[in-house]
Amino acid sequence: MQDKAKDYKSSDDEATQRRVEAIMGRPPNEPTIPIPSDDDSDDNEEPPEKILIIPTSDKPKNDIPSVPATIIEPKKSDDTEETPEDKATAKAVDDIVADEGDAVLAAEDAEMAKAFEPPKKGFNEKIKRFFKAWWENRYARWGTIIGLVLTIIILAIVPNSRYFFLNMFGVRGSVSLSVLDDSTQLPLKNIQVKIANQTGQTDSEGNLKLNRLKLGKTQLSIEKRAFATKTIPITIGWGSNPMGNITIKAIGAQYIFTVSDFLSKKAIDKAEATSGEANAIADKNGKITLTIDTAEIGDDDLSVTIKATNYRDEKLKLDTNAKTEQKVDMVPLRKQVFISNRSGKYDVYKIDVDGKNEELVLAGTGNERSDMTLVPHPSDETVALVSTRDNLRNKDGYLLSTLSLINLGDNSAKSVAQSERIQIIGWIGDRILYVQIAAGASASNPKRSRLMSYDYKTSDKQEIASANYFNDVILVAGNVYYASSTSYQNETVGLVRSSADGKTKKTIINQEVWNIFRVSYEKLVLLIAQSGYDYKIGDDAPTKLAQLPANPRSRVYVDNVGSKHSLWVDQRDGKGVLLDYDVTNKTEKTLKTTSGLNTPIRWVSANTLVYRVHTNQETADYVLNIDGGEARKIRDVYNSSGIDQWYYY
Repeated sequence: MQDKAKDYKSSDDEATQRRVEAIMGRPPNEPTIPIPSDDDSDDNEEPPEKILIIPTSDKPKNDIPSVPATIIEPKKSDDTEETPEDKATAKAVDDIVADEGDAVLAAEDAEMAKAFEPPKKGFNEKIKRFFKAWWENRYARWGTIIGLVLTIIILAIVPNSRYFFLNMFGVRGSVSLSVLDDSTQLPLKNIQVKIANQTGQTDSEGNLKLNRLKLGKTQLSIEKRAFATKTIPITIGWGSNPMGNITIKAIGAQYIFTVSDFLSKKAIDKAEATSGEANAIADKNGKITLTIDTAEIGDDDLSVTIKATNYRDEKLKLDTNAKTEQKVDMVPLRKQVFISNRSGKYDVYKIDVDGKNEELVLAGTGNERSDMTLVPHPSDETVALVSTRDNLRNKDGYLLSTLSLINLGDNSAKSVAQSERIQIIGWIGDRILYVQIAAGASASNPKRSRLMSYDYKTSDKQEIASANYFNDVILVAGNVYYASSTSYQNETVGLVRSSADGKTKKTIINQEVWNIFRVSYEKLVLLIAQSGYDYKIGDDAPTKLAQLPANPRSRVYVDNVGSKHSLWVDQRDGKGVLLDYDVTNKTEKTLKTTSGLNTPIRWVSANTLVYRVHTNQETADYVLNIDGGEARKIRDVYNSSGIDQWYYY
C-alpha cells in the first residue's frame, strides 16, 4: 500500500495531506517512496496499480487557482489483480480530494463575487431611486397626484377636516373687533373679551385684537359690569378675521354729561368720564353717557372724574338720585406764570387760567430790581426768569442779573448765567437763547456782548456769536438772525442766520445791518446805511429796495405748538390790537382791541392764549380762546417783560 502512494504531493494545506496519508497507513511526514518509471523497471516487474499526481505551485493559493488532484491509472498487465483493500483506499482518496477541491472553488467563487458586488446605497440615494421609480411608473404617479387633489378638495369642502389638519400643522388665526355701547354707539374701553382660551381688553378706542387663535368654531364672550354679557358663536379662519363693531346693552344706571371749553363753549369730543371701573367717551357733541352698576351705587354722592387731552381734570360729586344732564366746563391744563409784588417782594406764582389753584413758585429775596423778565417755554413746564435776586455784584459793586430756569413741576430753580445785563431772545425747542453783557469795565471790549444758547435738558451751553454790541437780534422760523456792530470789531460783520446750537450758520449779507424789521410773517426789511433791503425768510440773500420804507415797525410773532397760528400785537388809534395769523391759510383776524393791551403774549394750549393789559387802572393777565367767547381776567400781576423787540446797551 505504501508503494501505491509513492509520488503523492499536494499544494493545498497540509491537513489534507495528513488525512490522505493516515488513510493509506503511512505516518505523517514519512518520505515518499519514489516509483520507478517504465524505463527503469525490469520486464519481470509488475507495474504500479495507480499513481496519485497532485499539482504543486510556489504561488499563494489566492493568486493561482487550485487544480484538483488527479489519479493516473497506468496500464496493468492482464495478470495483475486489484485487491478489495486497494479499491477502498483509492475511493477514500478520491472522495477527500473532491471535497477539498469543491471547498477551495467555493471560497474562490465567494471572493470573486465579493469583488464585483456593487457598493451599498446611502439613504439619499435610495430616496432618489424611489422617486425615480415612482415617476417612471405612470400609474403610481397619476394615482398619487389624483389622490392628493382629492384630499385637498375634501379639506376645502369639509371645514372640520380643514381646520383639524391646519391646527395640527400649527396654523393660527387672529380676530379683531370693536366694542360699542348699544345706547350711544360709542366705543367702550377696558372691556373684557374672551375667545377660546385667550382674553384681552379693548383700548381707549374700543378696539381689540387677539392673535395665535386655533382655527375652527368657538365662542366669543364680552363682559363688563353694568352691561349684559354677550356670547357669540364664531368660526376662526386662516389669517385675520375682522368682526367689525359689536354692541353690548347697558343695564345699569346712566348719568349724562355735556363737556365743553370754558371760554369758547365749543364741545370737546373724546372727553372721558370715569367712576370706579365705569367709563364712557364723549361724542362729537361732547355728550357722555356713563353707565354704572347699580350694585356700586350707595347712599353717598357719586364721584365722577372728567378728563380730556390738554385740559385739567374735573372732579364732580353727584347725587345718585339726580339724573339730570350735567354741564362741565373744561379749563386748559397749562398754568399761567406771573410775578406779583403784593407781598412787598417780587414773587413768582402759577395759576390755572380760570383763576383757581394759585400757588407760590419762587419767593422773592428782596434784592430784585424792577427790570425783571419772565418767559415760559412754549410747551414744557419750564420758565426762564431774569432778575437780580441772587444779589451778586462785580468787583465794582455793580448788581449783576441772573438767568434762572424754574421747573414748575417741583418749583425748583437753577441759575444758568450772571452778567451786567441779560436779555432773553426766546426759546427754540429745548434751548433758551439770550444775550449777556460782560461783567466789569468792558466798554471797549470786542466781546462785550455774547449771544448764547443753553439747552435746559442737557445743560449744554454754546456761544453763537460775540461783538461789542449787536445792532439787532431776532428769532424767526426756528433760527436766530443777528447783526453785529462794527464798533471795536476786527472781523467782517453782516447779517447772519444761525441754528439754535450755533453749529449751522449762513451769512445773508456782508454789510453792517443797522436794523431788522419783521414787517410780515414771511418777510424782513433790512436797513443798511441809507438803503433798504427786502428779505424773504429762508432765502439766501436779500433784494435791494428802490426806496426806504416809511416808518417800518417790527412785529413780534408768537407761534402756538405746531405753528399753525401766530399772535402779534399792534397799536392802532391809541389802543392795543391782538391779531391772529393763520399760517396755513395766510389770513389774519383781530381777536381783541382794548386800551393798554400789549406784550407779553403766550399760548397755554393750541387755541387758548394769554395777553396783558397795562393801564393806570390795572395791570392784569387775561385769557382768550381763538375759537370764540369772551376774554376772562386771570389775576392782577406785576408788569414784567417778556419777548419783545431787541434793545441794546
